[in-house]
Amino acid sequence: MRAMRTRFDHAVVVVGSLAEASSRFRDAGFVVTPGGRHDALPTENALVAFADGSYLELLACREPAAREELRALRGTDRWEAHLHGASAIARRFLPRLAGPDGVGDAVIGGEALARFAAESRRRLGTVTTGPVPMRRERRGADALAWTLLLPADDGVPFLIEDETPRDSRVPGGAATAHANGASGVAAVEIGSREPAALALRLADLFEARLESGAGRTRARFAGIAWDVTAAETDGARGVRLAGTGALPAAIEALGVRGPS
Repeated sequence: MRAMRTRFDHAVVVVGSLAEASSRFRDAGFVVTPGGRHDALPTENALVAFADGSYLELLACREPAAREELRALRGTDRWEAHLHGASAIARRFLPRLAGPDGVGDAVIGGEALARFAAESRRRLGTVTTGPVPMRRERRGADALAWTLLLPADDGVPFLIEDETPRDSRVPGGAATAHANGASGVAAVEIGSREPAALALRLADLFEARLESGAGRTRARFAGIAWDVTAAETDGARGVRLAGTGALPAAIEALGVRGPS
């Protein structure tokens, strides 16, 4: 399969209240940049951007009641039918919004996503949806637009390709000058019910280099390390930042930690 140039784009951190989470991150020495509202989801976000070009996306439902309704629905036999009738973007995000606060997904920046999807399906049998369009409305600024490629496998990061300039979506300059020294995302932890199999899929899809030891398999691709560990559910569950020391317990409880 033709190699695609990739980079780590961002990690999604689900929070209950965007205002409260933004305040906690600011108190921990991070610069938090207001984001906007999405068109495909009932969500809003704020960004913690880093000098390496990556960021953390603090993501919350615009209305707290909407999240409580999702959580209540998830506990019923109507949940699967609800997801089946939802958009591809909603099928990826709604289970995360209905789950606990914390790191819930990871995103890779790519290019020519339609070609990558076709080639990965032909060569590897990979099931993906998209590219599908998404937008974010911003107060006092032009809307942002991108497309997403969404793997059916929750353990595999999804991919993003910008339609509007990326530097409009991802703040730089003073927004990346954090008092705690954080300079980027060094690693993502992915939980999997079948960690060895997931690591091999990542190697096939992204030409990842694999290393094993200490109860984990580490894959290196998109410019960072990805630690695949055994878990009861599939998907991203934590990030390690570069440049900072220990972080407050409230931040680490979300799965955002300093270097090990």
